[in-house]
Amino acid sequence: MKPSRAIFVVKGGAITPLGDLEALWRGLLEGRVAFKPAGRSRPYVAAHCEIPARDPELSMRRCMALALESTRELGPGSARSDRCALVFASTKGELDQWELQRALRVKPLEPGIVLSEMASELARRLGIAGRVQATSTACASGSFAAIEAAEMLEDGDADEALVIGADALSLFIEHGFGSLKAVSLAGARPFDTTRDGLTLGEAGAAARLSLQAPRGALGRLVSFGASNDANHISGPSRDGLGLALAIERCLKGQDAGRIKAICAHGTATRYNDAMEAHAFERVFGRRIPPVFSIKGSIGHTLGAAGVVELLVSALVAGRGVIPPTAGFSGQAADEPALDVVRGRPRDVGPGLVLSTNSGFGGMNTALLVGPPEVA
Repeated sequence: MKPSRAIFVVKGGAITPLGDLEALWRGLLEGRVAFKPAGRSRPYVAAHCEIPARDPELSMRRCMALALESTRELGPGSARSDRCALVFASTKGELDQWELQRALRVKPLEPGIVLSEMASELARRLGIAGRVQATSTACASGSFAAIEAAEMLEDGDADEALVIGADALSLFIEHGFGSLKAVSLAGARPFDTTRDGLTLGEAGAAARLSLQAPRGALGRLVSFGASNDANHISGPSRDGLGLALAIERCLKGQDAGRIKAICAHGTATRYNDAMEAHAFERVFGRRIPPVFSIKGSIGHTLGAAGVVELLVSALVAGRGVIPPTAGFSGQAADEPALDVVRGRPRDVGPGLVLSTNSGFGGMNTALLVGPPEVA
């Protein structure tokens, strides 16, 4: 869907295993990998954030700390507080705290654990008095939150919207993905023929969307699409039809030949990456734009992934450089051939970037991002 009104990504902020947004960008261009080996307290290779100890109240609320930290680069908004909306995305919020309090028989449970309470608390802390919403659509939560925010702006419910995605690692998450045998013991290698699973990461990311185009805006959300193929509780549709539908909805009325790059979901699981390759082939035929994934550098950041990748896509769109995909050396011969950027950054010039995400339950999203001035 192409909005009838221009929607700008005014500014972005993040806290990732490679640092803030600019540090993340530099690290991606350098091909850095933030994975830390498994240890006595962590069963798998993972990518963790260093969170500044700014608020003692949040010492046990890591997800909220990541969410708030991601907003510190944004600065004040330009809209009235009652005309600014907030959409918060997470796959689990503070579920580990919920488990702890239940184990300790805390009654009633302390507030600020469920997603709706977290969204309201974020709005209160950030001085936002407009519409507040929480969304949790598995690993596509962050990109669905961006779509929800864009539709609020499109419908006139707000003049500005803050999209925040955050998820923290915990033993619940690590053992959960481990039980699915979806976690790599060595580290994620998106689209690589030897890939053997994802690597979990944690992050917080925030994007300010607006109907106004201030000087120095990060980018523009040109169009978006979504679908649900309801294929399986956790497995993606093998033929890529669901994701292809989301991309086609996103690109309706757009010139697909103008797309400079695809920021793929690229989890490095056997089925996800193959599904994406089939989806790209369905949509683009043999003229698939260059593909990259950032999950080989910072891991799969769950509910934050869609927002982080929206911001990275805006940087690629505006600066015209595609970062390499860490861990990729070559693709399997039985999958649709992709031009996966590897080894070093690739200069392609400013232009449109497609960002895709998928999640459990058959969730699929596609965001088309461009420089602020793109038509």
